[in-house]
Amino acid sequence: MPRKVRTHMTTDDSSDSLEKLSQLAPHSISRQAFARRLYQLMLKRGWNQSELGRQSGLPRDRISTYIRGKTTPTPQNVEALAKALNIAPQDLLPDHVESAIDADNPAFEMKISPNDQSVAWLRVNRLVSVKTAVKVAELLEADDASPNRG
Repeated sequence: MPRKVRTHMTTDDSSDSLEKLSQLAPHSISRQAFARRLYQLMLKRGWNQSELGRQSGLPRDRISTYIRGKTTPTPQNVEALAKALNIAPQDLLPDHVESAIDADNPAFEMKISPNDQSVAWLRVNRLVSVKTAVKVAELLEADDASPNRG
């Protein structure tokens, strides 16, 4: 069975520079910046932490940890908070999707197969130029250690 190559975005040839690609990288904010943003949005509506908790369906204690900058919410909780505040989730926490992906998938991970130490599982989650991505795809296509080989 042939392997499939998936692309998640299209780009024209003029956007091949790493500088332009880096602009596509997620905009992240610190826990403290998120805490200030959430607090200001809460106050703007005249709510206290308990009311934000009621409106979002989240416990007041959890709201408190967000407001104090101790933790950032899970993607599901970002959705609930954003809905309660009537804003887009990416306006509340711009990197909430990317944070979830990074937590589950580190930027680079290699695991040697316990059954055959001459092969390894490789996971890469990193912004690279299209040129580099194509080279990696070519290397993977040419690799004869793939479990999908005929």
